Amino acid sequence: MVELFDGPGSLRHPTERLAFWLTLPLAIPAALVVAFVLHESIGASQVALFIVAAMIYVTLARGRLLGTSVQVHENQYPRVFAIVKRACAALDIPMPAIFVRDDNNVPVAALGFGDPYALVLSTKWIETFRDDELAFMIGKELGHIASGHTRYLSLLSVNGNENPLIAFVFGPWLRRCTYTCDKVGLLCCDSLDAAMRAISVANFHEFARAIDREIFAQQTAEINSDSVLRWGAWLGSEPYATTRIASLREFLASPSYEQAKAIFVQDAESEPPALAAPGTGTVQVRDCAGWWRRFAAFSIDAIVVAAIIGASGGDVVNVHVDKKAAAHRPGVTFSSNLNSIAGKPSHSPSPSPSPSASAAPDAVDVGPVVITNGSGVSVPSFDSFVDDVIDRSKSFSFFFYLAVYLALLVAVAGQTFGMTIAGLRVVTPDFKRPTVWRVIWRYVVVFFAWWLIAILSIFWRRILLHDRLSGTRVVKVERALARVAARTAE
Repeated sequence: MVELFDGPGSLRHPTERLAFWLTLPLAIPAALVVAFVLHESIGASQVALFIVAAMIYVTLARGRLLGTSVQVHENQYPRVFAIVKRACAALDIPMPAIFVRDDNNVPVAALGFGDPYALVLSTKWIETFRDDELAFMIGKELGHIASGHTRYLSLLSVNGNENPLIAFVFGPWLRRCTYTCDKVGLLCCDSLDAAMRAISVANFHEFARAIDREIFAQQTAEINSDSVLRWGAWLGSEPYATTRIASLREFLASPSYEQAKAIFVQDAESEPPALAAPGTGTVQVRDCAGWWRRFAAFSIDAIVVAAIIGASGGDVVNVHVDKKAAAHRPGVTFSSNLNSIAGKPSHSPSPSPSPSASAAPDAVDVGPVVITNGSGVSVPSFDSFVDDVIDRSKSFSFFFYLAVYLALLVAVAGQTFGMTIAGLRVVTPDFKRPTVWRVIWRYVVVFFAWWLIAILSIFWRRILLHDRLSGTRVVKVERALARVAARTAE
């Protein structure tokens, strides 16, 4: 909701966005430092492969949730459904798919790269929380969805439980996200006492019922008195529990709380916006992404693919060597044996260079045929011809792997990593998920006609050539979904 996360009364932590954009360029150096200390090999290539695997895993995880978890709806665990529905209405976001699964570590987690998101609750915790405590926990996770955190958090952790490396590298941003969404949780439960109880139970389980929460909250004074003690927060993905409670007290006393509460009270009793079923809307030109937003997503994806190629031992830029011309230089011999193509040594001895080799006439290439003064016409064998084709195709390896990467992630997840960052998604003109074959055709056109696409993009800025030929559209997620949802609600 724009009113809650943008503008003067925004619930966002003041430095949340700054921390995000500072964390991204510093993530790789920080990971390398940690890897050096832990004697682990972590580099750009490993991070790129992790991103692709995480996007595929999270996309397929919903099927696993449907097959192994209990889905919550009005007639299946209505207590939880009612809490989620009220919070979604107040935040003006569509209802996520709600699941209950067995998880010892994470009470509530939100997952996904776009609507419909998944909200997952743990069977180990769900009955431990009282209704107002559960409202805080659920509201906090819905705050991640509403503020746009979830699509990034899902890449960092597929189950909501960050490992120490992720916590160290991305901790500055993750901790500020927690401060932001704790405020949403407080608005949902409408009680500082309930929020304190929820935070305590999430940290100490049933033991939290036996402690004095006010005395526990006062421990933050001792932490603030010693700067070294505060450094310990850098090791976690969430701030200290005592610091979170202190932050909520500060928010409760601010004008922002009253402003946000008025919005919540006004919207909480309404219905959450409904997502339009695929095929019920039509993509308008203004819903499609412009050239610069596409270019930003493409640039990110190009960096990821370059890192992946590096991980496989390949070169992003391959220099083509003309073997036929080199074959006529003194001392250079190329075998047509299949073993030479496979990289195996040839057993035939290499001829010694002739004393008169330096006086040999130049060779003339006519396509695959070599004509020389001394030996007449030389037609290459099939094996050497194949070797030459393979060698020439290597110069296009980057573009080939980029097309494969784009097609794979769009077919599985509906968007690439770059599109996720830029808030874009590939759909059909009626907002359906494109079929695999349509996606493949889309990127076959990109691979072979990228130069024509670039030229025509001067005139077709939002619906490019490959969009038109494949019957797909690249839409701005926030604009398209909001418009279609509003149309459905009418």
